[in-house]
Amino acid sequence: MSTFARWQSPSSRLTTARLEVRPHKFDTRVLDHFYAYCSAVANADRHRSAAADAQQAMRRRLWAVLIGASVLGYYLVERVAQAMSQF
Repeated sequence: MSTFARWQSPSSRLTTARLEVRPHKFDTRVLDHFYAYCSAVANADRHRSAAADAQQAMRRRLWAVLIGASVLGYYLVERVAQAMSQF
């Protein structure tokens, strides 16, 4: 039974059957808005995690470039020092 269903006493069912009153139709726009809100929150969370992943990947690449540059710099300094010791 949905939350929108209304309980009616047995005596009221007889009166609605006799009077031929149409059953109440409920507005589903509230549910549609709630679904849209949940969808928007899920999309925002997905976008936020994708942006965080991209930022972490950029940091890893920068650290790799810095480490590689420092190793290359150390190698070049050692080669220059080695060449200077021969003179």
